[in-house]
Amino acid sequence: MMMRTRRGISEVIATLMLLGITAAGSLFLANLMQGSGFGSMGANTASPVSPTYAVKLIGYDTRDSTGLLDVQTLENRFDKKLCTQSCSALADSIPQNGGTEFIAVQIKNVSTNSFYIKSIRISGMTHVWDEQTWGVHLDASSDDSSGKYPQNGKFSIVTSSWLQKSSNEIFPDEEVILVAKLSKDITPDIQLARPLQVLVDFGSIRATEFVVMSGDAK
Repeated sequence: MMMRTRRGISEVIATLMLLGITAAGSLFLANLMQGSGFGSMGANTASPVSPTYAVKLIGYDTRDSTGLLDVQTLENRFDKKLCTQSCSALADSIPQNGGTEFIAVQIKNVSTNSFYIKSIRISGMTHVWDEQTWGVHLDASSDDSSGKYPQNGKFSIVTSSWLQKSSNEIFPDEEVILVAKLSKDITPDIQLARPLQVLVDFGSIRATEFVVMSGDAK
């Protein structure tokens, strides 16, 4: 009788242990999937929540130079810095006329879903999509406020034909250039040969972070 009682208790304990291990494993996997960037569509979300690894950095150009990422009219002054605060008086002018300078970042959507770039954070300052640029060919050869290039603190999305996209949606396998005109509120001016943090917010749990070098191109 004692032997049967002990065997029964052991079986109950073993069953409870298995249930506990199964529950702990399920919780661990759930947390792992949530933290890994696998997104989901929220009930009140207008665009898909994409994984953080959906954006791949193809190249960038942050030089004091002409033709950033081979865009012929995209030019910065040879002033040994990326001008921001000290160019605030004429911030929306092109760099040659005293405006803030440009950086260009080339990215690719390597996921199977579209995503929407909500903002780009550069040196701690949020840059929003310039809706005036949609459908306009990029041309920063002269001062303009009608959408030929983004205004300070904003960015545009440029295709291979130098046409600025009409929306901030990036399709699967699409490769684009993000052209940002640096905000006049970045203080101080960005010195060359310094790490430059670029955060791309496209609706994921976490923004995608790139660290590039100012005054460099890759």
